[in-house]
Amino acid sequence: MQVTCPKCNHVNVAASGDPLDSCPSCGLIYSRFDAAAAMRERVFRARNTGDFSGIPRDQVPQELWPQAAAGVIVTTTPIVPGRAVAQVLDVVSGECVYGVNVLRDLLSAAVDITGGRNGSAQKVLRDARTAAIAQVKGEAYGIGADAVIGLQFTFNEIAGGGKSMIYAVAAGTAVKLSA
Repeated sequence: MQVTCPKCNHVNVAASGDPLDSCPSCGLIYSRFDAAAAMRERVFRARNTGDFSGIPRDQVPQELWPQAAAGVIVTTTPIVPGRAVAQVLDVVSGECVYGVNVLRDLLSAAVDITGGRNGSAQKVLRDARTAAIAQVKGEAYGIGADAVIGLQFTFNEIAGGGKSMIYAVAAGTAVKLSA
């Protein structure tokens, strides 16, 4: 007789047809198994390890979607090479706003005068892009998408009243891919 442990997924094979009372790998006693508690434990473990494989999407709390979405493919092209789009799901987007501080503004002014690259401004743009993509992937994961195609970025500045901010928006089409 073969039994797959509902907690650790270890495949247990009983010798000579004897019933299995517990998992030899993790020690779970099958008669005391609580599926809901086991799922909460798997999600907790996944939060720490980043491995959400095998956990149903509807069991992952929304605040963990960006972390669980590591497998969602994101591309600026209208297709995923080698894969066909089976279903278009929805438009997904991610937004990120960063404040630009006075010191950074002064450094930018110095770079404007002397020429060259402004590393701190580039870092803000890179961080904003990364955060917006993470939001896009999380939103796509939440609706069951395998990929986001046609991703486009918009960067802009909001200034006025002595304040300066940079915002980034990433938007694309969430799709299911055929196997």
